[in-house]
This record gives sequence, structure tokens and C-alpha cells, in this order.
Amino acid sequence: MKALPYYGEYEAFIDSVTKLVYQELIPNVARWEVERFFPNDVFKLLGEQGYLGRLISEEYGGVGGDYKLAGAWCESFGEIASVGLTVGVNMHSLVISHALEKFGTETAKQHWLPQAVKGEAIGAYAFTEPGAGSDLASIRTTATKHGSRWKINGSKTFITNGARADFILVLTKTDPSAGYKGFTTFVVDTKSKGFKVSKTLHKLGWHASDTAELSFEDVEVDESCVLGKVGEGWGQAASNLNWERLMLTLTSLAGARMCLQASTRYASERKAFGRTIGEFGDISEYLQEMERRIALGEALAHRALDELCSSKDCRPLVAAAKRMVCDDAVWIADKAIQIHGGYGYTTEFLPERWWRDLRLMPIGGGTSEIMTNILRKDLQKP
Repeated sequence: MKALPYYGEYEAFIDSVTKLVYQELIPNVARWEVERFFPNDVFKLLGEQGYLGRLISEEYGGVGGDYKLAGAWCESFGEIASVGLTVGVNMHSLVISHALEKFGTETAKQHWLPQAVKGEAIGAYAFTEPGAGSDLASIRTTATKHGSRWKINGSKTFITNGARADFILVLTKTDPSAGYKGFTTFVVDTKSKGFKVSKTLHKLGWHASDTAELSFEDVEVDESCVLGKVGEGWGQAASNLNWERLMLTLTSLAGARMCLQASTRYASERKAFGRTIGEFGDISEYLQEMERRIALGEALAHRALDELCSSKDCRPLVAAAKRMVCDDAVWIADKAIQIHGGYGYTTEFLPERWWRDLRLMPIGGGTSEIMTNILRKDLQKP
């Protein structure tokens, strides 16, 4: 992999992740892509080696790392040409478990986090609903109080790890009249009566991951399953989304680098009309532009990560980074296909898979248009 000077203090960690990726995972990825599923044993392997608890405190079996350590993981683990796998692992270990530790009750944390860190229980986050998309304010899943318990009713869609999850963080409306203070998140055990995986979704890319539509019919949970306090769900979602979006951005950076690496190698080896194709003007310009966009993306994404680590209001900067980097990653993957010519359109070479997988990044976690709207509102502030 390319050296990552920004993560200099984590060089040994990055080396260990790279060794794991290339020895244990990449040799199996092509098969998992065909099978359209990677086994749960991947979580257990990563858990055994201590990679699933980077943002979890030692009290629950983690290592108590910071966002920069997590960023180093994203950019090294993200070299796997199977974004469905990388994001499936990262949603579980970097987003869902992290949110549970930040906001969950002690009962919920003691029950789920040690299992999550070991890869023995897998988590999912259920925000999005059919018809609502990125508009979280329009969700219709409700939770109503009945004595000391809550009943959840509704449906969610596009849920990463949804078909395999053991526990799910579910955003609901608990008071439709309270606006943004009327949302509450619950931890739901998928063994609960009334929970159902309605269907798994077939996708353009992310073939190795499971993406599901879920239904909740009078699913009962008790007070220990409330994240934070009743009515705090919206703020929690906003807080979680900053890191989730940056995680997707850093993963996209890794994929863009791999596309540039493959394209540079192919352009230096493939010959046409007596010279390598890298000597042709258009191909050379493509490669230079790919490198330029990656360098700019690194600068913006790492600045956003610095602000997140320092607890600043990083929402606009994260939105800017996600918009630019994720869009550019798709452009870079597209140019990698072009450089590879007809081979780029085949599954024999990886650019077509990178394009299919990276194409979701400007959509997931909030679309590029949503990111632009966040920036517009920030610019309009007094």
C-alpha cells in the first residue's frame, strides 16, 4: 500500500492490518463476491486479533482507541476490493458498537459489547425507511409506551448487516408532536418476537454484504434498551452520522488509491503502437488527475478527521469531504476502467468491481445532494 504519513504514529498498526488483509481476506474475496455473502467467521477472525474494539474501552474488551486510529484502520482495511465487506465490518465495529457504548445503558453495554468486540454478536443500524431515504425526519417507525415496556412498529430498509444482525439500533418516533425531540433509539435483540427480515436486497455492487429490509410488529423492549434518554434519538443520529460519513469517505480514499495503483501499473505494462499506453497524452493526463484528486481528498478528509478528534463542530467539513472524495472516487474508478480498455469492463480485472462498489458511496450515509445542502445552510449562517 501507499505510505500514509498522516498516520505516522500508527505505522506498526497499519502494517499489521495490511498483513492480515493480504494473507487472510483478499485470497477469499472473489469467492465471497460470487457467493454474495462473506461468512460471519470474518468477524470472529477480526475479533480474535483485537480489531473490532478500536473505539471501545477496555472495560468492555476493546482497546480504547481514538478516531485517528479508526481512520488508519479505514484507509488500510479499505484496500480490499470488496466495499460491502469493509463497510459491513466497519459499521459493526466503528459505528454501531461505538454508538452503543456512548449512549447505551450499562445493562445493554454489558450484554452486547463484549460479544461485539469478539465478533460473536453482530450489530446493525436501522435509520432508513421505505419512502423516506435520507429524510430521517419523515420516518414512520414508532415506539409506544405500555406500562414499563415499549412496543416498536414499522419497517426499515437498506440496512447493512440487517440479515445477519444479532442486535440492531433502531431509530423510532416516540412523540410525533415533539419535532426533533420526538425521536428515540432502541437496542433490539433480533430474536425478539415480532422482528422479521422481510427480504434481502440485490444490489449493483457490495455483493459480498447483506443488505436487508426489516419489519417490526409489536416488538417489545424494556427501559434498558433505550439509548440515552427518550427524545434524544435525533441528536444521537446526527452525532453518529458525522463519524459514519467520515468512515465512508476514508474508505473511498483507499479504493481510489487502489484504482490509481492498478491503472498506473497497467499503463506502464500495456503497449500499443510500439509504446506503453502511459506515454499517450490522454492516459497520462488521466493518471495525473487521479493523483491530484486523491491528494486533495486526503487533505480535506484528514482535516475533517482532525476536527472530529478535537470535538469541534465538524458537520460542514465532513459534508464537504464526503461530497468531494466520494464523488471523485467514482470518477477515478471510471477512469481506471477507461485506462484498462476492454479488460476494464471484464471481471478479470478489479476496476469494474471498484466502480460498482464505490458508486454507492455518494449515496450511503447521506447523498451528495444532502451534503451540498448542509454546506449551503452553513454558508447562510450569520
